[in-house]
Amino acid sequence: MATIVLVHGAFQGGWVWKWVAEALSERGHNAHRPSLAGCGHHRHWPEPGIGLRAHVDDITQYILDEGLIDVTLVGHSYAGLVCSAVADALPETVTRLVLVDGVLPQPGRSFADIGGEPFARLLAAHDVGGGMVRPWPLASFGIGSEAAPWFEQRLGLFPLAAFTEPYPDAAPQSAARRTFISCIPAKNPLLRAMAARATSEGFEMHALMSGHCAMIAAPLELAGLLHSVVKGGQNASGVAPGDAKLPPLDRQLLEDMRRQLHWTCCRLAKGEENEAPAPGGGRTSGCPEC
Repeated sequence: MATIVLVHGAFQGGWVWKWVAEALSERGHNAHRPSLAGCGHHRHWPEPGIGLRAHVDDITQYILDEGLIDVTLVGHSYAGLVCSAVADALPETVTRLVLVDGVLPQPGRSFADIGGEPFARLLAAHDVGGGMVRPWPLASFGIGSEAAPWFEQRLGLFPLAAFTEPYPDAAPQSAARRTFISCIPAKNPLLRAMAARATSEGFEMHALMSGHCAMIAAPLELAGLLHSVVKGGQNASGVAPGDAKLPPLDRQLLEDMRRQLHWTCCRLAKGEENEAPAPGGGRTSGCPEC
């Protein structure tokens, strides 16, 4: 059993992880889904002064107050910054960091700095004044039409300061194992850049066929992947534990599918959507896993 803390992205709340947390609990894990200040069930009381540091303090204090140990910390999108900083603040407690389409930090730079001019234009278009930002267009969250009404009515305003406050300059302290889950096919240039960075920085890479908010678009698949990650992924033979019962041909087909998903993730991250896979399942340039 693992202790897993699930942290939501901008405009959302702990509610977004409901189905993933339930699926993880059914697998025997201790799943937590706190809401950041001003978000989720706190959204009726917007906090325009809240920034990245306050959200880092939210999750740090939650982990300390709950007395959690050996934590797998999972951050989605904006929460990639939050969870990276929490892992540095609690290096003895957070033993695995998992980013789901998460933003990777750059010391001294804010989310807005990392996003560049395209994100600056998006931010300006959604600034409602008073230090608050309204949610992005619903299509950018990558959820299906059936879940859209349920999802949209739970979104709330988000503090501008969370996007503009710089990430801490301090040297990284965490030695946590690092995993990046890329939701594909992702066309967002920022998300593709984050997947490419994660690959180059040595993250354990996984691909999930899902929209950006996989916890809504593919909750059972995401929960299964998180379960696999915390259980160690593969055994010494290179065959995932659940696959050992499959006939050899089915195992090979499943491995081919995994290879194709990984190749697609890497190509999208590099902006090379139109290239074909290496013949015979060979390695693609710049990716030791393909």
